[in-house]
Amino acid sequence: MTVIKNYWAGLTSNEKPVKFEDLNNGQGTIHYNHNIQEILVINGEDGSREITDDPKKANGKIYKYDCVRVEFPNTGDNVYHTLLNAKYDSNYQEKLINECQSYQFGITKDKAALEDYKAFLKDRLNIRTMVDEDCKECGIPLF
Repeated sequence: MTVIKNYWAGLTSNEKPVKFEDLNNGQGTIHYNHNIQEILVINGEDGSREITDDPKKANGKIYKYDCVRVEFPNTGDNVYHTLLNAKYDSNYQEKLINECQSYQFGITKDKAALEDYKAFLKDRLNIRTMVDEDCKECGIPLF
């Protein structure tokens, strides 16, 4: 499991997590559980657990997912910005932009800067799409 500033990757649960979990702390804080994947397992009599791709061998399932803590307001836009900033802090985002522009203006010859920035933009778009779809599905306002 990876933990980055209110962001946890690779959590597991025996029960399928809800996408938006109210923490009931009186402040409107939620957990946004995303990238939820069902994983087939073979549960041993001794309590062991083995992951399998074979549905015929599987006798159970677990769920693997990522989670971010989102403070009020509970809107898609806030969830998106919270998740984006948890994965890529503002200093890193600025670094990507500066290095990409340095390459574009011929100040550096490091083409990797352009590819790194493109990868960030693609992930940013994927995050936006995922959050918007999950919010629509769960009745969370986008703005």
